[in-house]
Amino acid sequence: MRCFKYIILSACLLVGSLNIKAQVDTVFWFAAPWVTPDHAGNQPMAFHFSTFANATTIRLRQPASVYDTSFTVAPNTLFTKYVSHLLDSLESKPADSVINRGFEVSSDFPIVAVYDFQSTGNNPETYSLKGQNGMGYEFVTPFQTLWNNKYLGPGRIQPYQFFSVVATENNTTIHITPRCDVVGGHPANVTYSVFLPNAGQVYTCQNITQITSTLGSSLAGSVITSDKKISVTVNDDSVNPSGGGGCYDLLGDQIVPTDVIGKEYIVNKGFLNAGSDESAFIVATENFTSLTIDNGVVVTNTIINQGDTYQYSITEQLTSISSDKNVYVLHMSGYGCELGEALLPPLNCAGSDQVSYARSNGFSFLLDILCPAGAEGNFTMDGDPTAIQATDFNSVPGTGGAWMGAQIPFSIAEVPVGSAPLVVNSTDLFSLGVINGSATGGCLYHYLSQFNRKVFTQAGSDTTYCTGDFPIDLNGSITGGTTTGSWQILNGTGTLNNPTNLVTTYEPTVSDFAQGTLTFVLGSSGNCDPIFDTVVVSFVASPDVTAGIDDTYCKNNIGSIPIEGTLQFAAGSDWSGGSGGAFGNVGDLITTYTPSPADLAADSVELYLTSAGSFFACPNDEDTLVIHFTDPPSVLAGASQVVCASTDSVFLAGSVAGASTTGVWTTSGSGAFTPSDSDLNAAYLITPGDTTAGSITFTLSSTGNGSCLAVQDSLTVTILDRPQIEITTADSVCANVATIDLTGTVTTGFSIIWNVYGSGGIALPTALSTTYIISPIDTAAGFVDIVLATSGGICPTEEDSMRVFFVEPPRVNAGIDQDFCANEPVQLNGALTGSALGANWTSTGTGSFSPGSAFLTTFYNPSSSDVALGTINLVLTSSADFGCLPDDDTLMVTFKPAPVAEFTATQSCFGENTDFTDLSTTSDGTINSWSYDFGDTATSIASTPAHNYPGAGTYMTTLIVSSTNGCYDTTVHAVIVDPIPLAAFNVNTICEGDVAQFTDASFISSGSIVGWTWDFNSGAGLSTDQDAEFIFPASGSYPVHLIAISDLGCSGEVITNIDVLEGPLADFTVAPNPALALEDVYFYDQSTNGPIVDWYWDFGDDIGGNNQNEVHDYANGGSYEVILMVTDLNACTDSIAQTIHISLLPVLPTAFTPNGDGENDVFLIRGGPFDAVEFNIYNNWGQLIFQSFDPELGWDGKFNTQDAPLGVYTWTFTVQLAGGRVIVKEGDVTLMR
Repeated sequence: MRCFKYIILSACLLVGSLNIKAQVDTVFWFAAPWVTPDHAGNQPMAFHFSTFANATTIRLRQPASVYDTSFTVAPNTLFTKYVSHLLDSLESKPADSVINRGFEVSSDFPIVAVYDFQSTGNNPETYSLKGQNGMGYEFVTPFQTLWNNKYLGPGRIQPYQFFSVVATENNTTIHITPRCDVVGGHPANVTYSVFLPNAGQVYTCQNITQITSTLGSSLAGSVITSDKKISVTVNDDSVNPSGGGGCYDLLGDQIVPTDVIGKEYIVNKGFLNAGSDESAFIVATENFTSLTIDNGVVVTNTIINQGDTYQYSITEQLTSISSDKNVYVLHMSGYGCELGEALLPPLNCAGSDQVSYARSNGFSFLLDILCPAGAEGNFTMDGDPTAIQATDFNSVPGTGGAWMGAQIPFSIAEVPVGSAPLVVNSTDLFSLGVINGSATGGCLYHYLSQFNRKVFTQAGSDTTYCTGDFPIDLNGSITGGTTTGSWQILNGTGTLNNPTNLVTTYEPTVSDFAQGTLTFVLGSSGNCDPIFDTVVVSFVASPDVTAGIDDTYCKNNIGSIPIEGTLQFAAGSDWSGGSGGAFGNVGDLITTYTPSPADLAADSVELYLTSAGSFFACPNDEDTLVIHFTDPPSVLAGASQVVCASTDSVFLAGSVAGASTTGVWTTSGSGAFTPSDSDLNAAYLITPGDTTAGSITFTLSSTGNGSCLAVQDSLTVTILDRPQIEITTADSVCANVATIDLTGTVTTGFSIIWNVYGSGGIALPTALSTTYIISPIDTAAGFVDIVLATSGGICPTEEDSMRVFFVEPPRVNAGIDQDFCANEPVQLNGALTGSALGANWTSTGTGSFSPGSAFLTTFYNPSSSDVALGTINLVLTSSADFGCLPDDDTLMVTFKPAPVAEFTATQSCFGENTDFTDLSTTSDGTINSWSYDFGDTATSIASTPAHNYPGAGTYMTTLIVSSTNGCYDTTVHAVIVDPIPLAAFNVNTICEGDVAQFTDASFISSGSIVGWTWDFNSGAGLSTDQDAEFIFPASGSYPVHLIAISDLGCSGEVITNIDVLEGPLADFTVAPNPALALEDVYFYDQSTNGPIVDWYWDFGDDIGGNNQNEVHDYANGGSYEVILMVTDLNACTDSIAQTIHISLLPVLPTAFTPNGDGENDVFLIRGGPFDAVEFNIYNNWGQLIFQSFDPELGWDGKFNTQDAPLGVYTWTFTVQLAGGRVIVKEGDVTLMR
């Protein structure tokens, strides 16, 4: 039953980073717990200190007592200081007393401090000191609320639940509101105060009962406030999980104030058995705190108030907890029934970039690691990147994939006993806890991560600048939880240089100066909530001059140049500058300047306007005006050109330099410029009109001249006509011709030359009419190529070409003689070679050719007389071309008798076989083959086949038969297949218990349906009606079988599974219940089996609602039945009713008249109903004269049976409403008669 959490102290101490966060600090305050010595020995106890890179002097003292010691610890060392000898002056006891037992730890360099209550037996615990993060002004105490403190038997010092407060400054007043009755007679929920005169003094608030699992009997949620900083330790001695197996363990920790906790947490499940009920205990620090808990299976939403503790059983490995206000989360975990407890660090503004932990035993050892998504692959352990891998992590439910969690086991070989590995993440902060132990050897559970860090932002002091002064210096600082941030300008238009530098500058604009002030905001960054501070910069007007806009003048167009400046916030101004030029008047804002030859030679002049006599003692302002002088443009159009009429474009290459670099082309021609006339290197497209004109003039004019005049330059293009040439020789000659006549035409004035690409020769190559002598090689090649071309002149060579072919004499082949069946066409495949352009078929019979007789490949369709003759001749004759005689060839055809195809078929229903019977005959030989095409892509070669058609309808069935003489015949008949009904039905949406309405939707393509057979749920119900009804016994899926029968006796069927819908299950929660009249009551839909699309609420007071979740106020007290009806997407409904109790706040009148008139005779508390009442009346002397515990009993104005004197009396009451809410009030009443 041992819970050796003290061994984790070394893991707390060996934090690898020197950033001062949470447990790493130079100042610690601590109130040590008192522990019953009758569970196990209550010593030894020790402080453990861990140093970093520096030798560190540590002082351990009790400021309100005499103990004070100092010692120096070497760098990177774990040092243990045993304090067992201080047992009688160390433990924070007795309760309800101011005792001088608090500890202060201080050091000259940052350290980690842990208090270790080791015990000699079965009740150890480790307390991680939180440093300055554990010091604050407001705390709400977290405790487990499931189990009791173990009763040790009579005559023994019993363990209890308590917390201890230590003052860190003199004259500290603390206010405590316990959630249960505590030692000293302090009742639950009544605030009392304690004064601690000296720093280091301690006060312990202790529960009076060990039955802490009963509502109202636990210190969980107690509120502690103070006027000066304090530190708080919570302790729960010998906690006994009654259902877990008999273990009982000390649980405790130093807690942090409410401004150091957060709103988002993650719980990594341990190994407690089911009877010990591993749980998270969530404590609210503010009223109406909304919680959302997501374990990946169920999302839980609830609302708790300040001091309330919400217990949540941990069943899944990773669970996220989020709230809209700060909460504490205490995680009770362990092995078997051995308990361990850790105050969890929040996600926001918390975590470490490196953590060192220790292993001190050989029990099961695991690391719980939490990190932002994206950082899971960036861990090393003692430099090893494989020990902790990204695949070890899983996404935490409820975080939208933003957080990852892992629980990684390590063997003794991986993490030896006595080692202290260092875990580092290179990209982000992370949380790390150790869970170590077994169900028989105890547990070690502690988180080593940092808690929230406070952030302090200072933007600097407000200041004043002249409007001419810039940049503005920004000197901010950010300390604490982060040292980074960024600047923002709320109302400026200037440039903020390096906004993420805390010390930076801002360059203001004219509009910034004009508005008078600028507000700068410095905000912290990092994973903490940003903290902002502002600084305001005010402006006084500086002199402001403008010399005007820079200008440019052409050197050949200059006179006196007008200049005009402006001036503000100064008495005067002066012009200066130039190289010998003349100002009209240097003291006038509006004047002239005449440039000198030196100004013109320099191409520019600078003129200065300077203010004089600032109104607010700010520096003078100066502005510069620059006047530029440019040369006129230089234009060159390029050289003139001569081109041939065959040229379709002229390329221009102009240039414009100097004052302008652009120009535009114009022309005397009618063509166009491409890409445009403003392109200096444009091409000009010559038109037929330009060619006819014979010449074109082009002019280039400068554009964009500024103040200069335009400049032009021209060129001329002369156009010569192009020659026309053509060959007129024939393109084909016979192969036996000896020469080719060469003839052609050419434009007068141009010379020509013939070229023939062959082996023969040209008689006169330069004569238009000549001959070419053909060689045998030319004839063998089959052709020669002839070219006629111009020669000489400015125009490019023009030529014409022709290929002359040599053709062979015709040759035809009609094919070999053949035998054909009498019922088939004769296939003709003639052949033709040589020079003939075609051939034609003729017949000695009376048949016809298809598609015609002029085709070499064609068909001859014999006539009946042809067949009767028995033989005919078919003749193929070529045409006569190029002077050659025609050629012919004859094919003889002999005809054979053909068989006669015939068959019959039966008529059937779809799905049945159709039987076929062959009736074919032949007069020559016998029938020896059958080929059926059933009209549905199926075939058969049987003589009398049977066939099952794929559907109803009429099928054109073909039979082809052959006889032993090789002839065929074909016949086609229509085969009818009767349709079967297409069984189908419709059914309404069926909710559980509803009547299912079945509507016949069967169809038949022809004929009609005359019969129906229904089978519901495999024989559970039968019907022969066309439309049927049936009630199914429960939700689920049921088979429905329908058979439809046609008037032709054909039938079809369908079997369909019908879903009977379960419907929604209505449920809801109410918070609060009971509630007060006119108080917002929140109704949360918890219905299941959705999706649910409609909600109807009846609040029981004639008011309803139709939102999923509702908020409702009750005007009057009483009990109301609230009904929720829900409807799902399928229109199935369900409803549920719950009762809510509404109470009225207690009120009393300010006067009453007990005179026996029946009106206002009794001073009675109104409102309610009340579960309990304590009602007291006091006279002016403070004497109790009336007391009632009955809500229906009021004061009748008597004391000791006598009428009390007229006057003013003081009253107090304590009222408990339904649900345990307690209201305490006091006041006075005037008694009159």
